[in-house]
Amino acid sequence: MDNKGYAMSALSFLLIIPAVLLVTVFVDMSHIGGESEGLVLKSDAVFCTAMDIENQIPVMGKEVLRETADGIVESGDAIIDSRKTVKNVLQAKMCQMSELYQNKMGLEVNCRILSLDSSSDPFYVEIKSTVYVRKDNIVHNETISQNISIERLKDPLPFIKCKNYGGVNMTDTRILYGSSLVAYLNAKNVSNAFVYENASSPLFIKKCPYDPYISHGTLLTLKNCIDNGYFHESNDGACFLCRLEGKAVCPHYGLETFVIPSPTLNSSLISAPCSSDHVIFNDSSYPGMEIQYNLEAGNYYKLFLDNGHRSKYGLPYY
Repeated sequence: MDNKGYAMSALSFLLIIPAVLLVTVFVDMSHIGGESEGLVLKSDAVFCTAMDIENQIPVMGKEVLRETADGIVESGDAIIDSRKTVKNVLQAKMCQMSELYQNKMGLEVNCRILSLDSSSDPFYVEIKSTVYVRKDNIVHNETISQNISIERLKDPLPFIKCKNYGGVNMTDTRILYGSSLVAYLNAKNVSNAFVYENASSPLFIKKCPYDPYISHGTLLTLKNCIDNGYFHESNDGACFLCRLEGKAVCPHYGLETFVIPSPTLNSSLISAPCSSDHVIFNDSSYPGMEIQYNLEAGNYYKLFLDNGHRSKYGLPYY
């Protein structure tokens, strides 16, 4: 081979080197890109699973609260330590859900319910939990606090209190006491208990929209509140979790509603047990004075409230 041939061979070799380097770099970059894509997929799976679990906690929590209240409505039996009972049932449901995600997604999933308690807003129950999700070296670990609305859940308290006095019936929206509430009050030697023959109260917990409460001083507002079966915040009434235990009062910030006497033709009776449910169902009741909020076809529609409740709802003192 002459010098010209050697020169051409050397030049060809030099041209091949960059091509080999480019191929090597491309293969390396493809490998790195594949690893990055794998990390993104793992991260997305971990994050989405954690969010799903967190979103399901209040859903499952309300389901457990509804099942618990419905069970009490059916049986009339209070539960002991509602916070622990509901928490344990919810924990079991979340463990089942975590296991489903583990089997389906190949992830390590753990949801631990730390506590279930009354919220600062009595129309909610607060749940604290820890959600842990891991895929290889990608980890999501978060402690969260969530509130569950108790609206549209059944009020269990009247079913517990009246169980041994004949029980109660219900319509789609109301609890009907028949003679059971009179028997319950007579057992406590409460005067004028007969006023609550055929009384009623709301079946479902619904937050009263008339705020501030003193607006109930307008009798039309009071009537609308009663007709719609609203509940109110109360420093004295029991919270929802304590209602599950059959308590009318508790140390937590709670709820109250009105127990409504049946309309009467008697306009002269002015005193009877106070119509607030936490007074009616407490171990010691006290009287209230009449408030006539409607008159229809000769029937008087009345509540009986003490001055403390009159002040709260903007109604005149007696």
